[in-house]
Amino acid sequence: MGHLAGGDDPEARVRRSGLTKLLRDVAPLEFGAGRECSFPAALATATKSEYDWLMGTSGAAFDVTIDLLHFDPLAATPRDPETMSRAARAAGVRLDDVPPPYDEELRALVGSRIREAIDEKLPPLIRGAVGPPEFGLIVGYTDDDRYLVRTFFDKDGKLSEIGWPDFIDADHGGPVFLDREPAPDRALTARDGIDAGIARAPASTVALAGWAAALRDDARWVDTKHAGTAAFADHAMRIVLADKRRAAARFLRGLRTLLTGPGGDLLRAAESYGYVVEALEKLGTKPFDASVAMRFLDGGHRRGIAKSLEAVLGHEKEAHDALRAARASMR
Repeated sequence: MGHLAGGDDPEARVRRSGLTKLLRDVAPLEFGAGRECSFPAALATATKSEYDWLMGTSGAAFDVTIDLLHFDPLAATPRDPETMSRAARAAGVRLDDVPPPYDEELRALVGSRIREAIDEKLPPLIRGAVGPPEFGLIVGYTDDDRYLVRTFFDKDGKLSEIGWPDFIDADHGGPVFLDREPAPDRALTARDGIDAGIARAPASTVALAGWAAALRDDARWVDTKHAGTAAFADHAMRIVLADKRRAAARFLRGLRTLLTGPGGDLLRAAESYGYVVEALEKLGTKPFDASVAMRFLDGGHRRGIAKSLEAVLGHEKEAHDALRAARASMR
């Protein structure tokens, strides 16, 4: 796998690399820029949709998903089929997941479909093209079956280049094609997202309470190496949750002119989610560094995080109550 300079003139890159096609208007993807969930971020870029709209209409903005056994931060981001399908529907597309491995005939078909999608300016998503199985986009192709991708792990904003050996399985080089569908009814789509958030409220509460309980379990973090890895996971999950709740607040405020009746309750829910963001930012949502890991190793600091998460639970309950009231008054 190689990299192509992202700051060059796209036409110059085409001439140097032998590209036959490159989508020039796909900006680099990066964590820490306010779009921390890779699937809706990549989907929003591909379909020119609003990130907050996809987060809200999919229900992802309202839920909490945590791997309490392994503290795997990937579990915090939306990747279940139902959430992904709702986001795709809101973006006016249908997902067609075509995971590797491929035999020679299927590889030719997949390659042809990638080229067609890029020619139509609807770039396919790809999972795990570079680094962990987060989503990115295939944005270019060459005459010799090489593909250019944008991912959250590209170096210095440069495009990454992959070939067929990098298409390994669903989590490592798995493309997801986007088939256009009729534009959905926005009001109905918004209500579906709120319904999904309300339905997941009990599980989200359990996840947050379990997160706090795990941090209070000092015996779990005796192994400092394991605790160091967990420090990164805890920090990443906090960043993702703050991103979700920012998206939720913005999404709900934007619904006041779309949905009649529940304006006050929508604002009340948005305000509660804003308090969640404030609490998480006080705990720390800046880039991870060694000092974050060192603080996590202290039991008192972990218990302080747990106490803040328990306060977050109160704001979450208020938001859930407001969402239910808003939903009941929608026409």
